Amino acid sequence: MDARDYFSKPTTPIQRHYEALRAFYREGLPATDAATQFDFSPLYFKKLRVEFAQKLRRGIDPFFSTPKPGPKKRATKNETVRRIVALRKQNYSIADIKVNLEANAKKISLATIDQVLKSEGFAPLPKRTRKERLAVALPPKLEAPRSIPLEITDEEFSTEMGAGPLVFLPLLENFGIVKAIQKVGFPGTTEISDVQSVLSFLALKLMGGMRWSHDTKWNMDRALGLFADLNILPKATTLSTYAYRVTRAQNRNFLVQLSRIFRDEELENGEFNLDFKAIPHWGDASVLEKNWAGARSKAMKSILSLIVQDPLTGNLSYTNAEIRRRDQNDAILDFVDFWKKGRGTAPKMLIFDSKFTIYKNLNKLNQSKEKIKFLTIRRRSKNLIKQIEEISEEEWQKISIERSKGKYQKIRVHDGKCELRHYEGEVRQVILTDHGRQKPTFLITNDFDINVGDVVKKYARRWLVEQEIAEQIVFFNLNNPSSSIVVKVDFDLTLSLLAHNLYRILAKELPGFEHCTVATIHRKFLETGARIKINGNQIIVHLKKKTHLPILFEVPWMRKNNQLSWTGTKIRYVQGTVS
Repeated sequence: MDARDYFSKPTTPIQRHYEALRAFYREGLPATDAATQFDFSPLYFKKLRVEFAQKLRRGIDPFFSTPKPGPKKRATKNETVRRIVALRKQNYSIADIKVNLEANAKKISLATIDQVLKSEGFAPLPKRTRKERLAVALPPKLEAPRSIPLEITDEEFSTEMGAGPLVFLPLLENFGIVKAIQKVGFPGTTEISDVQSVLSFLALKLMGGMRWSHDTKWNMDRALGLFADLNILPKATTLSTYAYRVTRAQNRNFLVQLSRIFRDEELENGEFNLDFKAIPHWGDASVLEKNWAGARSKAMKSILSLIVQDPLTGNLSYTNAEIRRRDQNDAILDFVDFWKKGRGTAPKMLIFDSKFTIYKNLNKLNQSKEKIKFLTIRRRSKNLIKQIEEISEEEWQKISIERSKGKYQKIRVHDGKCELRHYEGEVRQVILTDHGRQKPTFLITNDFDINVGDVVKKYARRWLVEQEIAEQIVFFNLNNPSSSIVVKVDFDLTLSLLAHNLYRILAKELPGFEHCTVATIHRKFLETGARIKINGNQIIVHLKKKTHLPILFEVPWMRKNNQLSWTGTKIRYVQGTVS
């Protein structure tokens, strides 16, 4: 057939239908003429037009369909098909076959198994009794071995995601973390020492965002066990019961040791940001008190915890999860006593929000032997806001403050004095307006020496710290405690402080990443696997190839042989050539 005759002399019925309808609708040919030209009866052509219109109204294209992308049939390997057939001959159900295949590292859906069985001619299994179902031999459940102290022998093994904590082992040696754990006297067991127990918790903290109950993800990871000087980490039940045995006195003594370890004489100036964090508990039968949760704008059953941070170093300095609502006003005095015991000196300035403590305690800070400075917000009232109207325009001044992500904002400030109830003498009052809030902010401090710009910048920096603390809480999973027992959460919070500070030390050694959050550092550098080789007393960690790995190997301890005194071994890191 000539190509020009293809359209004028259609041969197939479907093409004749298309050309007849096109001639009628597009070219305006009368119905009788279109029917005659393409050899249809008038009644049949009328039927064609009615069906054509109905399909268009339903959104159906009568002639052209779009082919669906993707394979037209399932690409199941012949080996898998043979295995499915063999299991069905042993009276395995579709669900049993899926379990068996996945136990041998073959992921497959129920729909695929069903299609394979139908294509091979198998009929559905008849209904079976419970005895008949139990008679099918399913693959044995893999049990994690018992956690015991690690015996150093020549071997080689791999880990998919547990290599990150191994990077911190030299820091435990350099900063004396293990010696601090031994001084505190944490509880141990007949098989696992106090150091191994605490390091087991720390390994999971450094992994981030993991509940102890999710032990199927890590209970057979050899690398995490190596971090704690064990063959593998203890199971969730062991970790949970251990945490109940730790007392607040032991946590406090450990925090004293850590306050001496993470001291930076060059950067520390004695300033601290203090903040309460309500850690909610989601159990219906919770016996906890209700505390205000600012993130959710409501009171919730929660554990009231205190978090203290050094704003210059970024380190967390103190935590306490055993604060009752009746004692929360005096938590600031408790921290002062803690710092005096740990460092032998009092803090120089404490920065906190308006509801953190009462004016009577501000007076105690001011009247103390060390004259401790404070900076906080005064609670607004109608009379305070009215007083602003009496301030003349000449008494206001404009300053710039740093916002997040390196941005700056100009605000108006007024520097003056005021009196407070239960406070002897006057305090300095700095009023802020044009700062992005609808109502003015009233800062009060007993420091009359620093200029007004520094007063505002110190408190503005605290707003940035609040955001950072919130990000760390997400990474260390503090918003989801698995228990309403406060002792357990207090130990969890103490280990979070240690893990946070270790991350901050690492971040300072990574050019360009000094101010990144813990979650970012973990994702870019430590969320990786490794091949680990033990030869004599030498541990060699071949970290898998990762985009930012060359930057990590600029860190001093990553380029040398590191002694681990508590295990009697040395550890060295090597850049992997494969991912």
